Amino acid sequence: MKYFIRRKSKVGNIRKTIWSALILGSAFAAFMPVDLNAEDKVVKKEQKENQKKDFSIKNIFLDLQISALESLPKATRLDMIDYWDADSVYKAPNVMEGLSWIENMNETYMKIVISPVSTLEIKTLPAKKGSIIMTIYTIGDDVQAKDSSVKFYDDKMNELPTEKYFQTLEVKDFFSIPKGSITKMKEIEQMIPFPTIAYDVSPEEDIVTAYLTVEQYINEDDWNIAKLFAKPYVKLEWKKDKFRIMK
Repeated sequence: MKYFIRRKSKVGNIRKTIWSALILGSAFAAFMPVDLNAEDKVVKKEQKENQKKDFSIKNIFLDLQISALESLPKATRLDMIDYWDADSVYKAPNVMEGLSWIENMNETYMKIVISPVSTLEIKTLPAKKGSIIMTIYTIGDDVQAKDSSVKFYDDKMNELPTEKYFQTLEVKDFFSIPKGSITKMKEIEQMIPFPTIAYDVSPEEDIVTAYLTVEQYINEDDWNIAKLFAKPYVKLEWKKDKFRIMK
């Protein structure tokens, strides 16, 4: 019985010591400065990092729902990425019974060959608020004049108005006629009433190159005159959240 009593007494002392330490610790903590926003900052930082990860060029390729990618199911796109990461090019069967593959890819750029006559480029661009996705879908080959469609999307894959982010090119932008020339710009514009333009974007820089691709379908005599004043290409640079012609 005495042993039991003594042991109980020891436990009581230990408990008193622990409670005293807890009370003193709480009192000390009450006077310490506390950053109530610290947890919020950590959460926001994690969210930002996750958003950046989710906005990778690979995830955009997987999640982007556009007509140009309808022939490639998500599982097929994932296989294409896996092979690319393994230093191999996978020519994936698409629903059109053709083959598609990744031709080039880095952290901000991807080019996919959709079919023998079509390609898709995806590019992420820095903006004042977050990032913007640009796609360039090009159709054409050596027989059919190449023509491109340029579109923009926000980080939630919502389509944005193209004219807000891309300077519209006109026929006159592709020609340089010196003063005093017999040929006038108006004549060339009449020769090319429906211009076709192919675009491609640099994998490393935020620069788009535009090519006028009308040679294949306009009158040969007209083109022999127009080509004397034609520029080989026009470059546009991403500046202040818009592609503008480089001077």
